[in-house]
Amino acid sequence: MSPRALGKQQQFDRENLIMDCALELIERDGIGVLTMDKLVAELPYSKGTVYNHFTSKEDLLLALCNRSMDVLATLFLKSEAFEGLLREKALAVFFAYMLYARLHPTQFMLVITAKSAQVTEKASCCRTDEHVQLESKLVDPILRIFEQALAEGVLCPPPGLSLEQLVFYCWSLGFGANALLLQGVDRCTTRSELVVEKEMLHGSNILFDGLGFQPATSEFDWSDTIQRLKRDIFFEEVKQLESHGVVLAI
Repeated sequence: MSPRALGKQQQFDRENLIMDCALELIERDGIGVLTMDKLVAELPYSKGTVYNHFTSKEDLLLALCNRSMDVLATLFLKSEAFEGLLREKALAVFFAYMLYARLHPTQFMLVITAKSAQVTEKASCCRTDEHVQLESKLVDPILRIFEQALAEGVLCPPPGLSLEQLVFYCWSLGFGANALLLQGVDRCTTRSELVVEKEMLHGSNILFDGLGFQPATSEFDWSDTIQRLKRDIFFEEVKQLESHGVVLAI
């Protein structure tokens, strides 16, 4: 008798269980030593079953990245829905990115591996297609915020800058600040006194002021915005951090 076929929900649950196990291995031993054989040894499934879900280690890594991107995209959508000025919504995106990086540091850093040609060239077509779709899902909220700000005249960037460039500057600042200040700070004297959430606020305000995004830093109480974000839309995420002993410095 052939084995009973799993329903979609059961397949989804099993795939997530495999990814959870892979993530635990990466957090414990590092991404460099992850192999499919080591993963199978930790699971109650055969190698064939695991390969039915993931065609290779690279396919698995991209799946982990995609799952994380979906979580982050949900936070960005919450940022866009925040009741406030357009610049407050844009600040909320930076705040959401910082929360995500602090709550999920391993997944946050996986994006670098997932973007490498070694991974994308060996991952399945369906996984890479999903990745492209999720990139759009991530970018769309901040694009819409900037488009509306331009239309309302509260965003006046230097001539010649495209919306895509504006989004890229936000992403590079957000990723760079989180990556540099969440790991290895104790081994670098130039970063040892910096706190990621404070630099996220300072850096985003410097960027937005330079882009002519109104109101300017000096004309608005941005600390009140942060408190509203913590209270109104990211209450659960802040509580999760606090449960791990992390109290935000802003």
